[in-house]
Amino acid sequence: MKGRFLMCSNEKPVEGNIYSDKSALVLDWLLREGIKNRALSVRNVSKEAGVGLGSVQRVFETLVLKGILQVEGVRTAKKFFLKDPKRLLEGWLEHYSIVKKCKMRTYRSGFQDKAELLEAIQKSNLSNKVALALHSAAEAHGYKNTNLNTLELYVLDPLVRSQIEKKLLLEPQERGYEVLLIEAYYKSLLKNTSDSGLDFNVAPSILTFLDLYHFPLRGQEQAEFMAERLPELKRVYKSSKSS
Repeated sequence: MKGRFLMCSNEKPVEGNIYSDKSALVLDWLLREGIKNRALSVRNVSKEAGVGLGSVQRVFETLVLKGILQVEGVRTAKKFFLKDPKRLLEGWLEHYSIVKKCKMRTYRSGFQDKAELLEAIQKSNLSNKVALALHSAAEAHGYKNTNLNTLELYVLDPLVRSQIEKKLLLEPQERGYEVLLIEAYYKSLLKNTSDSGLDFNVAPSILTFLDLYHFPLRGQEQAEFMAERLPELKRVYKSSKSS
């Protein structure tokens, strides 16, 4: 069974792009931890973000050239400071759009509502193969700002998509959707899913914000609501809006 594509303009990742899958782990870490006015070293960021030294070095070199990171010292004594987190967030939003980077399939379901769909996932053996995304993730994080009752899921293992379609009684839907299945671009970030109190995963908060911002169905409205309240984005986003 194949769902309809919401958008199908998949873009290939660019080599050396600081907004690529692995590099995004560094950007995400900087917005969550680097913003705390602490001195950063390539080695410590590599360890804490779980990214190779060479990859962190390449991202840092680019961010220094962009004026986003400030560097002090030389060679092994180099320390970095996140000088302009606003530009980091703006650059990420400019280079990443879920409708361009991710393949999405739209469906209607044989279940009555979202609650029944969630219950079906919890009872299945597939709950660890998906993660709540977009509006569903915003709600799980406690920042819902719409009356949408749709279910959006990242499929963490593409090989089980057909099983998910069967479990959730999904049929392709050409316009709109009750259920949206998404193939992730930022697979590495999705390894850092959070516990929502349910029996499956939730996309990280910063990724949820990025995904929503360019999503056509009330996405920017929901993204802005989140950014004004998320501790890791609130200060950055407020300064962005005021400029």
